[in-house]
Amino acid sequence: MKKLLVLIVVSVAISAGCSSSKYTDKIEKAVNQQQTYQKHLAQKQEGDAHKKFDKKEANIYVYEKGKYVTLAYKPLKEDAEVHYYTYKFKNGKAKYLSDFNSKGYTQTHEADYKEENMNINE
Repeated sequence: MKKLLVLIVVSVAISAGCSSSKYTDKIEKAVNQQQTYQKHLAQKQEGDAHKKFDKKEANIYVYEKGKYVTLAYKPLKEDAEVHYYTYKFKNGKAKYLSDFNSKGYTQTHEADYKEENMNINE
């Protein structure tokens, strides 16, 4: 019985790790673009914004088999509001969707992959 339980736990851990690996490249491209955006935002806000984007403090959602990657985090210091940024992938390139209701999309669609590092109380 113990061997079966260990086998199940190991199988679940392996499958959970593998599910994100098919989206790793797209997530990294979106994260890199967001890091650049956050750096410019910090310069523009003159101390009101965090200097760096840290994906360990963000929620990451992948939709439509990797077509969209949404990053949700708090870019401003001392501000509880979570901002959502969505990137669309075409021909292997990430493009930020500025006129896209990222929060609404996140609330109405089921993610193919999600990594929730932040508790969003809404």
